[in-house]
Amino acid sequence: MRIREFGTLKLQPSGAGGIHPFHEILYLHTGPSELQWMGRTYPMTSPVLILIPANTPHWLVPGPQGVQGWYMEADMQQETFLDFETVGHWNVNQSRRADADWPVPLGPELVVIGSTIAAYEAAALDHTTTHRLLQLDIRKLLLLVGHAVASDSLPATFTQVDSFQTVDRHIYTIMRHMERSYVEPITLEELSRICNFTPSYIIRLFKEAFGSTPIHYLQELRLNAAICYLETTNLPIQEIAEMTGFSNLHYFSRVFKAKLGDNPSAWRKKRLVRMPGSG
Repeated sequence: MRIREFGTLKLQPSGAGGIHPFHEILYLHTGPSELQWMGRTYPMTSPVLILIPANTPHWLVPGPQGVQGWYMEADMQQETFLDFETVGHWNVNQSRRADADWPVPLGPELVVIGSTIAAYEAAALDHTTTHRLLQLDIRKLLLLVGHAVASDSLPATFTQVDSFQTVDRHIYTIMRHMERSYVEPITLEELSRICNFTPSYIIRLFKEAFGSTPIHYLQELRLNAAICYLETTNLPIQEIAEMTGFSNLHYFSRVFKAKLGDNPSAWRKKRLVRMPGSG
């Protein structure tokens, strides 16, 4: 498991979100919010624990006073995140829960994670120790959530400690920009203006870090978002193409088939998943 990022969370009413290839865990202890996820909107009342699987479009809209809490983003690698049905049921139930108390031992575990993150930000814990503690906490948290919704998901064995600390901060900045704004037209020239590097230098840095170009990464984000909508909603394919940043349906279908071997309509018929609360 690799933890890409973690920290205390203070969101203003404008909100935040997007899509990225990392599993995300959000804990909000202050303030109401709305989670826009999988084509639906879920009202959330703090305290609330939200799970966002990798490559699923999401946007969190805080209330007028904003929200506070903490977050973690992780690449599970060979380890297992909770299955999609379990996550869907959990998030739906979070939007409906009226009890502010968490069952033991889930409540204390949330406090421990928040304390670990706060200790790191106060320089009381070093980077390696913090990552190891949070890796263990993620495994424990997923096990507890899985147990709460009668899942069979179990934590995998302990693996290496790794992070995204070595990624050039400018490359990280443009990654974040693409993850937040993948629906909008994005060019290399725009990315160049963001970090004040030439397009060719951005491509070189990105290839060194991830083995692909920025535009390929952007296309993967868009494809993964489209796959998610195709698999879990009944939205028209034309609308999905527009929602995920593809310029037209023909181009979307061509890119999709090149990647997955089927056109979007045929692929959807084979893979459609029923989401909780979909009727």
